[in-house]
Order: sequence, then structure tokens, then C-alpha cells
Amino acid sequence: MRASFVLSGVWDGIRRNATMTIALILSTAIGLAFVGAAVLANIEIDRFKKDYEGKLNVSVYLCAKVNQAPCQGQTTPAQTKALAKALNAYPAVTSVKYVSEKEQYQRAIQTESPTVARLTHVGDLPASFTVKLKDISKDYEAFAATFASKPGVSLVQNEITTIRTLLNIINGARLFSIAIAVVVMIASILLISNTIQVAAAQRRNETSIMRLVGASRWMTELPFMLETIVATAIGGIIAFGLVALGKYYVLGGIFPRQVESGVIPNLNINDLLISSGIGLIGGVVLAAITAFATLRLYVRL
Repeated sequence: MRASFVLSGVWDGIRRNATMTIALILSTAIGLAFVGAAVLANIEIDRFKKDYEGKLNVSVYLCAKVNQAPCQGQTTPAQTKALAKALNAYPAVTSVKYVSEKEQYQRAIQTESPTVARLTHVGDLPASFTVKLKDISKDYEAFAATFASKPGVSLVQNEITTIRTLLNIINGARLFSIAIAVVVMIASILLISNTIQVAAAQRRNETSIMRLVGASRWMTELPFMLETIVATAIGGIIAFGLVALGKYYVLGGIFPRQVESGVIPNLNINDLLISSGIGLIGGVVLAAITAFATLRLYVRL
């Protein structure tokens, strides 16, 4: 059977069931967009862990001009010197770096939004010591208990807590995307099955004539499968645009400074192509299997 005849049958099927085909394209696009978002979130989590693995430190914040419990006043130079000596002498500490109030201010205006940066001044944020421990997971609790009560210390903070919170947020978004993708893809599978059954009923005379002139069952089923694959592929292409738009909105619109400063790893075009490609290939394969199963189990051609 000539390819042109099969392709003309595919076009006729899409044209006759235009509304159902559009519905299939849109539902597939939404489902595959969530699949792509889940893959992107997974890439972001892996990259985040890789970037920060072995770089997590402990911050020992000193008392600033604005008093907060347990501070009774701003940390004095003598207290700062005593803390530096105690930190360097602590057995689990491998390195100590002093971060002045001016440096804290510079970091803040680079990572915060312009509005927050305009309201921040030198002295609003306390000076601190950035401390690297030999094993932050094992040594942190004892270290915090030792230095939290030292004179001039406002807070001892473990950066891994903040990182874990952000990773939990990203992971939550990933799990949400997977759940939505599963629901939408189930709806798409049902829609594919119904569309094929309706199309087969409409073209029963045509397929019967094809079988009478010697066409195999496989050749009569092929146009229906191709219609489904084409609709799914178009949905996958639309999903790529949705994923790219979502990535731009989240990383480029909500966290632009954090991405530019390297606090949050950026995602490039290759990441978008990989995530969308996985969704597209998986969607096409699932659509082909669904179409084949429907034709074999529910349709007699």
C-alpha cells in the first residue's frame, strides 16, 4: 500500500475528528509539560546537591547594632578577637573566615530584590564568622552547643538547614508535577481510546473495503495509530514551549539575582531539550501502545 494513501487517510481522520484531536493535543501538551517540569526539577536538585556538596559551612553571627535576644549590645572588638581564637582552637574546625558588616551588606544587595536592597544599610546585618567543620553532619550539634552561649554571639546557623528547605520545596514541586502529569496522562489515554473508537466507527465502510481488496489488518490500523502519534507529537512540541516559559518565569522572573549570583543553579537550553525530549518520546510511545491496544481489544477492522 502506498505511503501517500496512508498519509491521506491520516489527514482525513484528523480533519473529521478535529475537535477531539485538538482536545487530545491540548491534554497531551499539559501532561507532557508537567513531565518536563518534573525532569527539570530533578536536574535542578541534582545540580544543587553537586554544587553545594562539601561547600556547606556554619555561620556564627555576632551581635549587631540593633539588639536582639540573646544580645545585650553590639559585639565588642575584644569579644570578636576572643571568638576568633576559640574558633581556631576548636578541634573540629578546619577553617575560619571573618565576614564584616560591610561584606554582609554587599552580599545582601547582590542576592536580594532591589526593594530590599534599597532598605538595607551597612550595620543592619551583623558581622559573622564562616566556619568549615570536618564533618558538618556529625560535628555541628556539639559545635553549636559550645558557641551559641559565647559572649557576643547572636546565632549559630547551619547552612545545610536552609539548603534542605530549598531542596524540599523543589522536590515538592517535582512530586506535584508528577502527580498532575499522571492524572492528565490517564485522561489522555482514555481520550485516545475514545477518539480511535469513534474514528473507526466513522470509517468502518472504508476499512471494510480495504480488507476486501487484500489489505492486512495492520495496514488498516496504521492510519489510526499515526493520527494518535501525530497529535501526541504536536502536544509534545507545545509542551516544550510551556516548559521553557515556566523555566523563564521561575528562574528569570522570581529568582533572577539568585541565579546570576550562582546561589541557585541555572538551567540551559540543553536541559530544556532533555526534559522535553524525555516527555515527547515517552508520550509518543505511550500513545502508540494505547492506540494499538485499543485497536486490538475494542475495535474490529
